[in-house]
Amino acid sequence: MSTLALEIRKHYKSKLLVFVLGIAFIEAVWLAGVIMVSASRSPQGVQALKTFSLYNYMSMQWLLLGPTIAFLASRIAGVDQEGRMGQVFRALGESPRRQFMTKLALLTGLGTLISMIMLISAAFVGTQAGLLDSPSYAAVFWLIIALTIVSVFAISAVQLALSNLFDGSSAGVIIGVVGTLITSLAGIALKMPVIGWLLPWGLLMAGSPLETLTPGNSAGVDFVLASNPWLLVALAAAVALAWALMSARLIIRKEENA
Repeated sequence: MSTLALEIRKHYKSKLLVFVLGIAFIEAVWLAGVIMVSASRSPQGVQALKTFSLYNYMSMQWLLLGPTIAFLASRIAGVDQEGRMGQVFRALGESPRRQFMTKLALLTGLGTLISMIMLISAAFVGTQAGLLDSPSYAAVFWLIIALTIVSVFAISAVQLALSNLFDGSSAGVIIGVVGTLITSLAGIALKMPVIGWLLPWGLLMAGSPLETLTPGNSAGVDFVLASNPWLLVALAAAVALAWALMSARLIIRKEENA
């Protein structure tokens, strides 16, 4: 049996999948409600476009992705901390690096699942609400998917490291929430999304192909797109990989010194 399959079996009794689907349902319904309310108000300019549903998805993910993965990471890491299951698997020859990579694959997969359910819901509701098609929709759809996966990977790596370093505490979750608030405040209130490149919780905002809406650009015929958006995704991927390597190193060093 593969290590990933064994990792999944650890969470069988904790009903992790039910928890994940519950989160996905709540966040998808919330997002759908936001889009439907906006569409019911006779929107003008770019707010009348289907791309606006993707913009709403991105805006909500800026606030929810970090805390969501932080909570999931605490549950996934907590299984090994309860009953010393992590020590049992290491006694059977599973290295700390392999344990980390397995958990990272599981957490990234679950975070991506939640995000894709939200994105599909946003696209479906936007179409059903009568929002109009535009060139920007096709131009950014796959960009947003790629950037979401990269962001989920980066946040998952860091949150797993935090959950491992702070055994049995909520410190990792608190740091994730604070990190999200900092990057959101910098991007939305201070109009400085570039700060998002410094923290994993801000990659989705910093690398967004859609420029933040303002009174000046929301009345246009279509969304203003970032120049070289795939370059931003590539840069986000490089930053995410750096965070993952750093997180793995911290966990391995802790286990070696234990």
